[in-house]
Amino acid sequence: PPPPTATFAVSPLDDGTDTVYYFAPDACKAKWTNNGQELPCPGVRGQLESGFVGLLTQTELSLPYQADAILAVPSQDGRFLGIFGAFPARKIEFGDFFRTQLYCMPEAKCDVTFSLGYYDESGKFFDPFPAWPYNYAELPHLVNFPLDLIANQTVRLTLIVRDNGDPAGDYAVWVEPRIFRHPGIVT
Repeated sequence: PPPPTATFAVSPLDDGTDTVYYFAPDACKAKWTNNGQELPCPGVRGQLESGFVGLLTQTELSLPYQADAILAVPSQDGRFLGIFGAFPARKIEFGDFFRTQLYCMPEAKCDVTFSLGYYDESGKFFDPFPAWPYNYAELPHLVNFPLDLIANQTVRLTLIVRDNGDPAGDYAVWVEPRIFRHPGIVT
């Protein structure tokens, strides 16, 4: 089926006052890899063999609201199966949620799995959170996932996109990825 058009209604993530961290502005402070090679950020447009990361705006995404996003393209040459962005260390508090919308670039026929992992203070990697499969034929998917499992830890949260067997067209987008602190929860 053709991908959804830009005429569908997508709700902005209107939790600005309760957001404690935005990933998009720090996208190039993250260490991006394809689990074999370190990748530049932003990547060089057109150079997708090893993977690509870039920043997007609402205009590039054809969204009906202001949004910043991270474009993550897994390796297109088939040697690596994902792209991983480990962000600067930060302390997670009780009541923190990871919130984003999962999306594909307009006209891209992507079929990927998004997930969230983290590195602990000793540098050990963990991938305990659920995976979110996403296909271009779907409307954007809102993720609002509690981070209480890692509350009171200082971690390097890692955005992960894996291809689902065929990387062609896997132009995956994290729209407004952020850490949201539930209002009313005192830490």
